[in-house]
Amino acid sequence: MAGKADTARKTKKAGKEVKEPKVKTKEKTIKRPAHLQITKLASVAGSLPTAGLTTPIVEATISTQPTETHLPISLKVVSGGQLTTGPIVFSSDSSQFYLAKDNSVSAYNVQNGEMLQNFSVHRDSGLQRAAIKKIVAAEDHRVYTFSADHKARLWDARTGDLVCVWDIGACADFVEADPSKSGRFFCAMRRKRQRAGAQKKYVVCRVELKGEPNGVEPVHVERQELFRASNVAGLSVRADGQWVAAFAKFRVHVAFVGDANVKCHVWGMEERVSAIAFHPREPVLAVGDWRGRIVFWFCVDEHAASSEDRPIVRSTHHWHAHRVNAIAFSGDSLMLSGGEEGVLVLWQLDTETRDYLPRLGSDIVGISPSPDHMRYAITLRDNTIRIVSAVDRSLVSLLQGLKFAERAGRARGARELDSDPFTTGLVVHPATHALVLNGEPGRLQVFNHANDRHLASIEVAAYNRVGSGSQPHVDLVQFSSDGAWMATIDSRRTDATNGLMSVTTSYLKFWRLDPTSQTYTLVTRIDAPHAGGVHSISFQPCHRRNALLCVSTGRDRLFRVWELQSVLGAGPNERFVWACRATCGYRNVQPTAAAFSSDGSTLAVAFGGAVTLWDPAVCARPVGVLVASADTPQLKGVAFVGASSFVAAWSDERLDVWNMLTGSVWWTLAMPIQSVYVHPRSSLLAVAAYQVPGSSTASVMVLSPSSPTPLLAIQHPSGVEAVALVPTATKLGRSHPNSEHAKPDPLDSNTLVVLTPSGLISVYGAHVDSKNKVVPSVQGRRMESSAFKDIFGMQKPVAAEAPILANAQVRATMRLVRSAVQSSYVNAPFHVLPPVKSLYTQFVTAQLLPVADVSAESEDAATSDVEMDVDESQPEPVWAESIDFFASMRRGFKAN
Repeated sequence: MAGKADTARKTKKAGKEVKEPKVKTKEKTIKRPAHLQITKLASVAGSLPTAGLTTPIVEATISTQPTETHLPISLKVVSGGQLTTGPIVFSSDSSQFYLAKDNSVSAYNVQNGEMLQNFSVHRDSGLQRAAIKKIVAAEDHRVYTFSADHKARLWDARTGDLVCVWDIGACADFVEADPSKSGRFFCAMRRKRQRAGAQKKYVVCRVELKGEPNGVEPVHVERQELFRASNVAGLSVRADGQWVAAFAKFRVHVAFVGDANVKCHVWGMEERVSAIAFHPREPVLAVGDWRGRIVFWFCVDEHAASSEDRPIVRSTHHWHAHRVNAIAFSGDSLMLSGGEEGVLVLWQLDTETRDYLPRLGSDIVGISPSPDHMRYAITLRDNTIRIVSAVDRSLVSLLQGLKFAERAGRARGARELDSDPFTTGLVVHPATHALVLNGEPGRLQVFNHANDRHLASIEVAAYNRVGSGSQPHVDLVQFSSDGAWMATIDSRRTDATNGLMSVTTSYLKFWRLDPTSQTYTLVTRIDAPHAGGVHSISFQPCHRRNALLCVSTGRDRLFRVWELQSVLGAGPNERFVWACRATCGYRNVQPTAAAFSSDGSTLAVAFGGAVTLWDPAVCARPVGVLVASADTPQLKGVAFVGASSFVAAWSDERLDVWNMLTGSVWWTLAMPIQSVYVHPRSSLLAVAAYQVPGSSTASVMVLSPSSPTPLLAIQHPSGVEAVALVPTATKLGRSHPNSEHAKPDPLDSNTLVVLTPSGLISVYGAHVDSKNKVVPSVQGRRMESSAFKDIFGMQKPVAAEAPILANAQVRATMRLVRSAVQSSYVNAPFHVLPPVKSLYTQFVTAQLLPVADVSAESEDAATSDVEMDVDESQPEPVWAESIDFFASMRRGFKAN
């Protein structure tokens, strides 16, 4: 049989003979302990033998729909992204503001910055390809969006429903609404058939959007051409809608559009123009330049519209030392300006005085006064938005975006990504389930992907921000399984030279969570743990108190095991320190990754293309070696898949999943791998791969280690930077309603998080019929605003008394706590317990029970002569359910 397998077999297909390639497989069993079954496989023809599968290497066919045994998933939230692409837009009642995130729109509450709504065209099927260029707010919480697909859309911001679609025939890069008429807009549209690298030529048009709600069918609209310009960088429209201005480099185009004859004037500037804005009442156009000056042009009156030769009267306002990035008017006598100084300047035009709001933290790139003139929205370059009160200049709310998105946007323009790389990946905090990733230089950002909120910034390495010294960079971060410990690797990097960076010094730091302040404090710092840098770090799962290990792999061809040791005192005064327990190597090969098994008894370390298995308690020599084939590329990651018997190892070209029970490769995914996330508790893997090397479309798959068939797959046309599976707060318990033997749903208790190269975070979860409302309790609430409330503060609402839980909910909670007591976990978490009011009656009743049990005979004798009417329809009382619980709790305390 072996000889027949080695010979070339012929098959007939469509009348032609097709020869199958020869496959030679050699199996060699190495020496191993009795409890470990390891097999080394070598393949010379590129086809790997597997156990239990007919197709060893899977050329995955990605589908946008999950398998038939599960309900479809949907895009729930689009968070992250770059918030500072332009000024924010307030709603008509000043209670909300809107932001465009590439291809979706997010609505936020002005008072607290909470995200209320998130909507896009393809919310349920994936991301919309066309980016949104401009948002314009309308009456009754409606929003106009102008996209790169030449479409204008009207949305209901309260429900996220699409009301109407218009085809405007071109891409509108800059849009301003006509304040004098609803539905009329002035757009700067790109002219068609432009050569690559040439100047961008624009046509400034007037577009009027009319029509009844039509759903998704676009309605073609006519546009009126006003004037043409090149390299347009911004638009501004006067409050009466009769004047339109556009600026481009050293020129300003001003057009009178009040009648059928459009009159356009072009004026040159000595300095490059950076911002323009019309005064709401006076015939003044404010022009800011790169020298920090704001020049008032008195050129927008009826005389200027009829005469082109009349000299222009100008006045100069100069405070800024650098470029003026934003100009806005609030009311008739207040002008706001900001630039690279990070200072908001408030110009009182009547009294010719100035006021300042300094130390905003970054460059100002946009200013938006609210329609009621009670707040200012300040957009900063570091992806931060500040809502400031116009009465006392106090901070109303703060919205901090993803720092990775800000760095990605900066790198696209300045090619600076190599100097600040994204090395941490998406790390999920075990306790809060928040995302932890690279933030500002020397810092980590903790981000809530579900609510689009910045939670905290952890300073790992401090440095002097003034000067030209090298900035620290956080390379790696990992948390222990309970979140009590954090390990980080930070390094100092020199300036990039020929695309390469030299690492001068690296530091391994261990941090402990302070339960009082809920912050991480530094416990141990180890200088240069590995010569040349560190590849990876990993914690051992916590099973015993104060018995914790951590492993690090370095470029010095060694891996080190670090142990937590107690050095002083006990109890609250106990002090800890981390020390090196073992240093090991393997065949003088550089280790690239390491991981512990779920029970902490086995350590897997990747050396080159092999996975070595070690006993972490001894670390004398490997107890087994896993090698898929002789030509296996260098591995960049290894992990045990939950509590299963599978180990995943991946490189840039493939993903191998090993079965530890058979000691063989169970299946292989041969695709360019971008990111892999292995769930620490569930037996799930999230893989981001490209079907074709160099393609911009990535496939995101969630797989089970037992099968190469994806449980669900999603296409991302914009690429993927990293993926993660994040546990949800409550288990949804989804299953296919028509399947008798439904498989476990991969998103039963997890959400799939996808980070794109532009910094957008797509959150996929269970599909529901109702519209996605992130914060329904806040969304339906109208935020009233007045001068009285801004001066004296908002009245705190009186919290309604929490109702007593229903009997069914109390019984379910009691069962949960009782199971925890019976499992020797006496101190259950407080958030799973019902209110004390609902437990008081049950507790007292349980305490009044007689100590001695009444025998069945005496009970029958006492009740034989008594006839009672029993209503069997009455539900079982709650206290009867709780008797066993308190009895078991008393037994637990006595046992302890």
